[in-house]
Amino acid sequence: MSVTQQDAAEALRLVHDAGTRSELLRGYQSASPHLILWGCVYFVAYAFGYFWPTQAGLPWIVLVPIASIGDVIIGKRDRTGGDWTIFPILFCTFLAFIIGTAFIMQPHDPKQMGAFVPLLVAACYIALGVGAGKRIMYTGVALGVLTLFGFFALPAFFLLWMAVVGGGALILGGLWLRQV
Repeated sequence: MSVTQQDAAEALRLVHDAGTRSELLRGYQSASPHLILWGCVYFVAYAFGYFWPTQAGLPWIVLVPIASIGDVIIGKRDRTGGDWTIFPILFCTFLAFIIGTAFIMQPHDPKQMGAFVPLLVAACYIALGVGAGKRIMYTGVALGVLTLFGFFALPAFFLLWMAVVGGGALILGGLWLRQV
């Protein structure tokens, strides 16, 4: 039995497609624990802010550095061998953008910053998902839509909404990324 040029080309295409799918799923599995970690941060910090509004910034000040260290540890355990300078540079850029925006816009209600940051995160997930996979993009869309809904439709419960639904969207997105 001889292999035609068309059969060989089809076999190569199938191998390429399998490799592409494997790479996509590996990326999802790498991103999953990060989303779950930040979903837990959202849950704790937003819930704290809802029940103790005068201290709403405190859990963020404590949890963001801890979760950032957790991100680095998760990344190192992932063993992808990536460039470890990328995360600190992106994180510092992201943080500087948020702080700079807060100083320029001077929000008068903590809920404004409570909506701004997840909307920025949602936009980043959507942009990342365009190249890295639709599940990440859909997680960003869900986070953005749920944030806007809570901000405008449930202003009195917005922080509690973000704890449950915003944190939940990230946790569920992370669990979804684990599915193969």
